[in-house]
Amino acid sequence: MKIHLAQINPTIGDLENNTNRILQEFKLATEKNYDLAIFPEMAICGYICEDLLQKKYFFDAIKEQIVRICQATLSSKCAILVGSPTIDFSRIKKGVLHNSAILIENGEIKKIINKKTLPNYGVFDENRYFSSSNSLSYIDFRGLTLAILVCEDLWDPKNLFLLQEQVFDFVISINASPYSQKKQQYRHNLANNFCKTLNKSLIYLNQVGGQDSVVFDGNSFVMNCDGEFVIQMKSFEEDFATIEILKDRKLLPLSIKPEPESQLSKNYMACVLGLRDYIKKSGFSQVIIGMSGGIDSALVATIAVDSLGSDNVKLYALPSRYNSKNSMIDAVECAKNLGVSLQVISIEDSFNTILNSIGQISNLAKENLQPRIRGNILMAISNTTNALLLSTGNKSELACGYATLYGDMCGAFNPIKDLYKTEVYELAKWRNQNISAISLHKKTNLIPQNILTKPPTAELRENQKDSDSLPEYEILDKILFEIIEQENSISDIIKLGFDKELVKKVANLFYNSEYKRRQSCIGVKISEMSFDKERRYPITNKFKS
Repeated sequence: MKIHLAQINPTIGDLENNTNRILQEFKLATEKNYDLAIFPEMAICGYICEDLLQKKYFFDAIKEQIVRICQATLSSKCAILVGSPTIDFSRIKKGVLHNSAILIENGEIKKIINKKTLPNYGVFDENRYFSSSNSLSYIDFRGLTLAILVCEDLWDPKNLFLLQEQVFDFVISINASPYSQKKQQYRHNLANNFCKTLNKSLIYLNQVGGQDSVVFDGNSFVMNCDGEFVIQMKSFEEDFATIEILKDRKLLPLSIKPEPESQLSKNYMACVLGLRDYIKKSGFSQVIIGMSGGIDSALVATIAVDSLGSDNVKLYALPSRYNSKNSMIDAVECAKNLGVSLQVISIEDSFNTILNSIGQISNLAKENLQPRIRGNILMAISNTTNALLLSTGNKSELACGYATLYGDMCGAFNPIKDLYKTEVYELAKWRNQNISAISLHKKTNLIPQNILTKPPTAELRENQKDSDSLPEYEILDKILFEIIEQENSISDIIKLGFDKELVKKVANLFYNSEYKRRQSCIGVKISEMSFDKERRYPITNKFKS
C-alpha cells in the first residue's frame, strides 16, 4: 500500500482554494496509483478558525467542498483522509461540533473520526467550539487496521494507554501543530516513546503556514516501530512524500530526508513565513518600515526582504536633531545591502511646529512626540500606497514598556515581537552568515557590523542609550524570561541570584506596561509564552508578586 503525504498550507476561510489544493494533490496520487492521500488537521477550512465555527453558513460552505471531494473520488482507486470540522446531529437537534478526520472513498464518506482530546491552553481554545469523542477511532483499510489520531490525541498519555489495549497495524496522526522553540524536539521525543511503547509505526502529518500570529512549521515525519525516522519532511515549506507499507508491515520511504536545521534557522524561518503569509493571505503585497539605523529595524527589514523580495519593501528614515550621522550611514548601508532604496524624510520641522504650538511640555513628552510624528508619517504613506507598515519593537522593549504608544508601536504586524533583544542580535548575526531555505534574498552580510556592535539607543535625546533606562539586555532578558516564560515570582527570581532591587525594578516595569502590550500589533509567535494569545492578564491589576 502506498500513501501520499501532503504537507499543505491552507488559508482560513478560503474553502474553495484549499479544496482545489487538496484535489490537485489527490489527482497526483491517483495518477501514481496510490491507495491513500492524507492531508492535515482542518485542511479544508484552515486553523485556527475561532468564531467562524459558530456560523451555520460557514459549515454549509464547508459541506459543499466535502461534496466536491467525494465526487472527485468516484472513479479513483485512491482514498482521501482529510481534516475538517463536522456537525453531528445525532445527539441534539442543534448539532454538536467536532474536529474531525474524514475518510472519503469511492464517492462516499466511509468514516468520520472525531478528535478525543481537545487542547484548551496557549493558543488553543477548542472547548469553546468542539465536543470531544468518547473513544479513539480505527479504520479498516486495504486489509490493515489504522488508528487515527487528530493532533492533541497524540499528546495525551491516556490515549497511549488505551491504544495498548487494541489490535491495529499502525497509527496516522493529522495535525495543525504551531511552531515554538524546541517544539520539534518535543514532538520527536513524544513520537519515539509512542512508537516504542506500542511497537507500531507512526505517520505524523502537520500543516504548514502562517495564520495571524501563529506559524505552523510542517516538519511532518514517519517513524517506524523502533522509533527511527523513515521520512522527515521540510520545515516551513509545503512538502510531499510517499510511504510504502510492505506486506510484512515494514515501511519503505520513497523520499529524501532534508538536513536538520539549527534552532536559530528555525526561528528565522518562522519569522519569514509568518510575515509572508500574513501579508499575502491578507491580500497585500508590499510593506513599509521606518529605518533608524538600529538593530531592530535592520532585522525587520531583512526579514521583510527575505519574505517578500526587495521590490516589495520600502524603507524610510525619519531623522530628528537627535539622530546621529553614523545612524544614517548604517541605515543607508543596510538598505543598499538589501537592494532597497532608503527615502529620507526629516521630522525636524514638524517637531518644531508642534513644540511651538503646544508650549511647554515635559522632556518625556518631547521624546515620545518624535516617534508619534514618525508613526503619523509612516501611516499616511501606508494609507496612500496600500503597503502595510511593520512595527519593529522586540519582546524586551514591549515587556518593559520601552516603546511609545501610537509611535514606534504603530504597524499592522511585527515579525520580531516575540524575540528578546539578545535573540534579535543572535538572529541578525546568524542571518549575516546564512541564507535560510525559504529566503528570497540570496545574499549574506546584510546587516552592517556597526549596527551589531554599537550600544543600542532610541536617539530621542542627546547621547541617549537604552542602558540609561534599562538594565543591560543580557541581564534584563534573563529576568524577563523568569517572569514571563517561567512564571516565577519576584522572590523566586531573587533566590536565583539576581540583584533584589533590579528584579523589583524590572518586575514593576513589566506589570505596569500591560496596557501597552494589549494595544500592540500582532507578531510571529516564537516562544511558549507570546504576548498575543498565550499570556492573558488584566490590565488593571494590583497583584504584583
